Amino acid sequence: MQASKETSYEDFEPLCKWRRDQNCDKLEVHLQGFKRQQLKVEIHSSGILEISGERLMEEGKSKRIISRFRKEFPVSEDYQRTQIRAKFDNGILHLVMPKQIPTISAAGDENNDGKASSSGTSYLTCLMKNKNIALEIMILAISLAIVGAYVKKYCQCSLE
Repeated sequence: MQASKETSYEDFEPLCKWRRDQNCDKLEVHLQGFKRQQLKVEIHSSGILEISGERLMEEGKSKRIISRFRKEFPVSEDYQRTQIRAKFDNGILHLVMPKQIPTISAAGDENNDGKASSSGTSYLTCLMKNKNIALEIMILAISLAIVGAYVKKYCQCSLE
């Protein structure tokens, strides 16, 4: 009968670097010595991104040492959770977290608590509506200027 080996764990904190961008945030987790199969990346339904990994550091006749880590990050509603991608390359785990496309609610499309509802129009649609409104205002201003010029020229009103 073979005696069981004593296993000890060395927990460590990997270096994490964030790069913030307008369209997405990127996270680099430095994991030198790890292989892709030794890593696990999960997004829980609670909105927590969990990154963990274990690798065998040393194994002797009676003892084995395992290096491990576990990181958790809250993933806010600002990100497209289903579009988060991970890639492991040269000892660095790269995570790309695309941000939600901003929406602007239509007039009167707010809940009683003042928060915009999810049925808001897209940013591009809102810009197009504003462009059309600006065009209508410009046409109205030109029309008023023409009417004013007509009245001034043909209606000689005296103030007596």
